[in-house]
Amino acid sequence: MTEHTTQQTPAAGPHPPGRDLESAVERLETLEARVQALGQAIRALIQGLEEIPDQEPDPERPARAARQAHELLLSQRL
Repeated sequence: MTEHTTQQTPAAGPHPPGRDLESAVERLETLEARVQALGQAIRALIQGLEEIPDQEPDPERPARAARQAHELLLSQRL
């Protein structure tokens, strides 16, 4: 009897050839979407905290901005 060692070739690995590149592209797209959502949430918060010189202060404005930012983050599961 001959001992036969089993070695996996790159094609027989856990991912088919090119899968790592596809996975990296998917992760990058997900990361880009999350960064964009974070930017939108920050923008909403900044706008809610801004004081507009020609308008009376709105005490509800920061709360609305925080709620909007929270909803933006939830929409991206952040």
